[in-house]
Amino acid sequence: MIKFGTDGWRAIIGEEFTFDNVAKVAQAYADVISSSPPSPLLHHAGEGWPKAGVRIPIGFDRRFLSEEFAKTVATVLAANGLAASLSKTYCPTPCISLTAKTTNAPGGVMITASHNPYQWNGVKFKEGYGGSASPAFTAKVEAAIQADIKNGTSPKKIPFEEGVQQGLIGSFDPLTEYVQALRSQIDLGVIKKADWKIAYDPLFGAGAGYLEKVLETPVREIHQESNPGFRGLNPEPIDKNLSALMHLVRDKKFDVGLATDGDADRIGAVDERSNFVNSHQIFALILNHLIEKGLRGDVVKTVSTTRMIDIIAARHNLKVHETPIGFKHICAKFLEITPLMGGEESGGIGIPSHVYERDGLLCALLLLEVMAVKKKRLGEILADLTKEIGPFHFRRDDVHLSIEDLARLREGGSKLNPDRVGGLKVREINRLDGTKFLLEDESWLLLRVSGTEPLVRIYAEASSPEKTHRLIEEGRALLRLS
Repeated sequence: MIKFGTDGWRAIIGEEFTFDNVAKVAQAYADVISSSPPSPLLHHAGEGWPKAGVRIPIGFDRRFLSEEFAKTVATVLAANGLAASLSKTYCPTPCISLTAKTTNAPGGVMITASHNPYQWNGVKFKEGYGGSASPAFTAKVEAAIQADIKNGTSPKKIPFEEGVQQGLIGSFDPLTEYVQALRSQIDLGVIKKADWKIAYDPLFGAGAGYLEKVLETPVREIHQESNPGFRGLNPEPIDKNLSALMHLVRDKKFDVGLATDGDADRIGAVDERSNFVNSHQIFALILNHLIEKGLRGDVVKTVSTTRMIDIIAARHNLKVHETPIGFKHICAKFLEITPLMGGEESGGIGIPSHVYERDGLLCALLLLEVMAVKKKRLGEILADLTKEIGPFHFRRDDVHLSIEDLARLREGGSKLNPDRVGGLKVREINRLDGTKFLLEDESWLLLRVSGTEPLVRIYAEASSPEKTHRLIEEGRALLRLS
């Protein structure tokens, strides 16, 4: 079964993620695009599709065979009469969203497995407004795939060079416009004047080289080379994967360390003392900064995201919307409201004045701007915020399980209804996505089966590391995992 999870379809290369299956996904996408009316947000709405001169951008990350998989998508789209534009080199996922938006394309395609281990690859779809494809859109693609399989319908294809010769396959430079768009969202002069000593870890991913291009100043970059195996390192910017960045910041006295994931749409950071700064803290710091800049709008967060966001927003009379996990849900909410920003626990934070998409590089730049404006380094700014709104300690444990155990948890998790968790009274149970227990002291525990990997995630937030640990253990007990 080819199924789309929280953000696209992902599978292990050579097993389920094959050229044949990628072609099936591309054919289903072509069928959906060809039969769907243009987005009302596009300038060519009502003019029909395909439209002459408009190409669907296709990007790829630095994983094994990503460029070849991207070419497969291009050949299928071209065989269906849909003009495609292939990135000339690897690029961040938000670059494809931006290109779709600025060219009035009906959407875009990105070959990436994001933060997954090197054995994986995947496909992400973007819609014409410049953001993650909606659950409704991916459901249509899934249905089209299954219909083709049931009917024995094979994908249409033409040779790549033939598509180029016919003008159905073109190319684009992902760097120039994207870099300019990032610069438009920040005060580059203030950042340059601060002259921070910056270290950056793209984790062998698609962000390599981009941060220095935007800043036009030297950035010490590690893990920037092309290595489809990532040297065995998972390209997810969380503390256990950033030890090299932490050592570099500590040993060479850098002011800050910044990190992005495999397709550069997620953010992680290391402060001046080489302490990991997690995505919740980054979300809170950027939100506070945007408000201080005088910006307003609604804030969107997923069910697994810190309560710091609620507290900051409430202090400034901003409305907070909570969604299921997956940036596609945040993006869908963006379309309904006047948004300021949105974010999720996994490091994805989006500023809709840029694109309706998370962007790790933009978040890295905004952190540098926060530091420059306040004339303080990251740890100092975070300490100030903690004094203002209180300490929040978050932890997530991922537990890999068998297919049988996953099925049991999917069925039984929704039936959990305890009065107390970790010795605290359960104030509310939120079943928006998984099962979340909100406790009497404002701490919380969330149990959720992953939408992209064969595991269950246990999330907790409390006022101390010890309390958070106890909640995690309580979660294991509730799921009979201890």
